[in-house]
Amino acid sequence: MGKISRLNQTVALGVAGSNPVRRPLKIAVVGATGLVGRKILEVLEERLWKENPEIIPLASKSSEGKVVEFLGKKIEVIPIEYGIPNVDFAIFSAGSDVARTYAPLFVEKGAVVIDNSSAFRLDPNVPLVVPEVNPEEAFKHRGIISNPNCSTIQMVVFLKPLLSAFGIEEVFVATYQAVSGAGMRGLIALNEEEKGGIFDETPFPTRIYRNVIPQIGEFSEGYSTEEWKMIRETKKILKSDIKVYPTTVRVPVEIGHSEAITVILKSSPSLIDVYDVLEKQEGLKVLRDGFATPIDVEDKDFVVASRIRFSPENPRALSAWVVADNLRKGAATNAVQILQLLIGGLG
Repeated sequence: MGKISRLNQTVALGVAGSNPVRRPLKIAVVGATGLVGRKILEVLEERLWKENPEIIPLASKSSEGKVVEFLGKKIEVIPIEYGIPNVDFAIFSAGSDVARTYAPLFVEKGAVVIDNSSAFRLDPNVPLVVPEVNPEEAFKHRGIISNPNCSTIQMVVFLKPLLSAFGIEEVFVATYQAVSGAGMRGLIALNEEEKGGIFDETPFPTRIYRNVIPQIGEFSEGYSTEEWKMIRETKKILKSDIKVYPTTVRVPVEIGHSEAITVILKSSPSLIDVYDVLEKQEGLKVLRDGFATPIDVEDKDFVVASRIRFSPENPRALSAWVVADNLRKGAATNAVQILQLLIGGLG
């Protein structure tokens, strides 16, 4: 909370005895030319246009001379190697190595960093925040706040109300993750393969077009990097020793992650009780009939749960189909929502 008070002093300008005049927030977007970086700028436009923030787009030297747009203005991208600007907030979407190198430098200069990479997610001193699930954690930061993994974010928005109302013993989840989760190279690989070509810089271990790949990241002890993220991040966000059994799969879809989730509850509520609980969860839309697909959630900021049903074999086994836009709620929107929490906390 001390960090919030210090930020309040930097944003509210004035002299003793007068009403303070608030200057525009200064926000750095690190990785501004990437797929998620550009989406962050888009979401900032949509959600913070009234604040008219000053945006400083940063990227690597390879992006020098590139231009991004924000609120109708063209802004030249600055190589981060040239120095750390004085800003109030820095939203990172540039990978773990960049975050480990530069995030502490922003904090040293008084900024709060919101990082999309996995660099700090499991650090016990760094909050891992989904605003609809654990907003209070955002205010416990020491300068850095982590954005969870995209597949974890949409799952915990669905799990949180069930955990609070009925308790959860186990979670079985199979993901169907879009190629955009691997960045621009993932999109290019799919498009090139669809045209009959080959993309030499593909991020995938085999062809993705007309295929599914049950590997996201490297394997360790039989589980992929993405699967370990879902296991460990879920426990941290929900503050629960909940057991999670994931299988993460890349599919030839451009945008939108889907998850088939089965939850073993600690009690046996009725389906009506489950609907009532889920429909009260912020950021979650529930379909009682039909189902949602990735196309239905593209450019949306909410998670959708459909095909909700109990197993005929086990009255505590609840299954659902959960979808969300991985570039927005799974990355950019969640980061900007964290920023909005902190701005609100500025009073």
